[in-house]
Amino acid sequence: MLVTYIDKIGDWNPQLIRELKGRFKVRNLSIAAVIAFGIQFLLLLAFDAQLPMDSITSPQSSRYCTANSPGRYSSYRLSCIKDLLGNWVINWQLWWLDIFKVLSVIGLFILLTAGAYLLIADLSKEENRGTLNFIRLSPHSSQNILLGKILGVPSIIYFLSAILCPLHLIAGIQARISPSLILAYYLGIIISCAFFYSLSLLFGLVSSGLGGFQAFLCSGLVLMFLFITTSVLFSSHDFISHTPFDWLMLFYPGTILAYLVESTYIPVKTADIDYETLEQFAWYGKQFWQNSFLGISFIFANYGLWIYWINQALNRRFRNPNATWLSKVNSYGISASFIIITTGFIFQSGRWGDIEDHIFANIIILQMFIIGFACLLMVALSPHRQTLYDWARYRHESTENSRSLVRDLILGEKSPSPLAIALNVAIMFAYLIPTALIAPLDHPFGVLLALFITLNLLIIYAVIGQRILLFKLPKPTLIATGVIGVLMFIPPLIFAILQLDPNKAVTPWLFTIFSVVASYDNLEMLSIMSVMFSLLSQWGLIALGSYEMGKCLQKAGESETKLLLNSSGRLI
Repeated sequence: MLVTYIDKIGDWNPQLIRELKGRFKVRNLSIAAVIAFGIQFLLLLAFDAQLPMDSITSPQSSRYCTANSPGRYSSYRLSCIKDLLGNWVINWQLWWLDIFKVLSVIGLFILLTAGAYLLIADLSKEENRGTLNFIRLSPHSSQNILLGKILGVPSIIYFLSAILCPLHLIAGIQARISPSLILAYYLGIIISCAFFYSLSLLFGLVSSGLGGFQAFLCSGLVLMFLFITTSVLFSSHDFISHTPFDWLMLFYPGTILAYLVESTYIPVKTADIDYETLEQFAWYGKQFWQNSFLGISFIFANYGLWIYWINQALNRRFRNPNATWLSKVNSYGISASFIIITTGFIFQSGRWGDIEDHIFANIIILQMFIIGFACLLMVALSPHRQTLYDWARYRHESTENSRSLVRDLILGEKSPSPLAIALNVAIMFAYLIPTALIAPLDHPFGVLLALFITLNLLIIYAVIGQRILLFKLPKPTLIATGVIGVLMFIPPLIFAILQLDPNKAVTPWLFTIFSVVASYDNLEMLSIMSVMFSLLSQWGLIALGSYEMGKCLQKAGESETKLLLNSSGRLI
């Protein structure tokens, strides 16, 4: 019967069987089991050491004792007392809750960090051996193959986590956590693994030039993200920043732990997670995070949306490693999803003075998010030199590309990216117009003007980046990234060194990505001439760069026959 089930799995996903056969060996399973049991033994030993000891007669204190002794012990450690039968009075619910939390964090770090490393290392190994191209030629769909990778490559990590699961479940039940919430947490871990593993595969496919370093880089980034978000969640104050940075906490599955801790009815100061801040967590002013079902559902929906877009890019890149890993059609949907979700986090109660100051500070943070997202679009949508040359030379011969030039620049897979990036930027700006007008701001038009100037600069950077990729360079993407980084940050740095106060010298700052800081409170200092000069100069640079790049592509599109005829005519 077991053989029959294995055969069925093999028929459904041969890649999964291939991965399992290579990893499910006695040696690997034994090592994983020893590590899992070792973690549990050391964890229980460490927590047992925090309980009062019968061999010590002097007054003892512990986090898990119940008697309060002000002035003698800290609020974190309480005095230990015995009942009438001589047994220590212990808060076993808190003891089990701490074990549950520590096991949860350990499981997250193992699953996400080790899993991401194994997936990228496996891709790199397949590529070095030359077997990755054979897998691409498989008649099975790319979704089927990639799912086999996600389920099979980290299978030893799944086995290790399965051994940790019984103690984790027992600890949760003993801590009086609702079983339905524990199940929701497990489901959240599964979805987060799907997100991080899909993202890791995409990173592995687009960064093959990094060689073996890419696995360490990706797992290091995941580890840093987990470390920062875990530190924020378990900090002494609330873990909600009331800014667009809260969006990043939705990608941390440990956020669901706040609902699990809340269900135990243990006080916030004792539980070490300020679950009461969930009541302040707002999206478009709606604080539906107070309800665990709605809050967890929103986290799952956020995961599901970005898993869908990542899988679209994965399927595209896996089948054609030379193509841009994001289609222009999908980029417009991704831009709309990004701006709709992140904008919702600017309408939160403030920490910086009144509500206007807080929302303005959130808009500045949102602007930084938009800049980073636009730079990611430049990397994803900009084709390289040979692809552009082939497009310029053969686009008129293809039925797909016989459409108008503008339509091809907007939708074409191999055409230059600046117009598509400009359209993505326009989608985000169009959504921000009603946002700025509805928000309680004294100068909404100053915010919109500054955002418009910043988005113009992003289009200029897109033109420059695409033009650099047309040059025959050894590392064009790296060089383009460096040049855009210099153009983006050096001018503000120079103005800061020259001590140009944005409250006095507003015009120079209109040519930087920090224009929103300069123009908001100083809208009355801006003359129509300075604003028009800034906009016209930006549009002129966009037009000049686009014209020069168009001439270069037009020259590349000339047929070799025409070049030969021209050279023959000159000889005659």
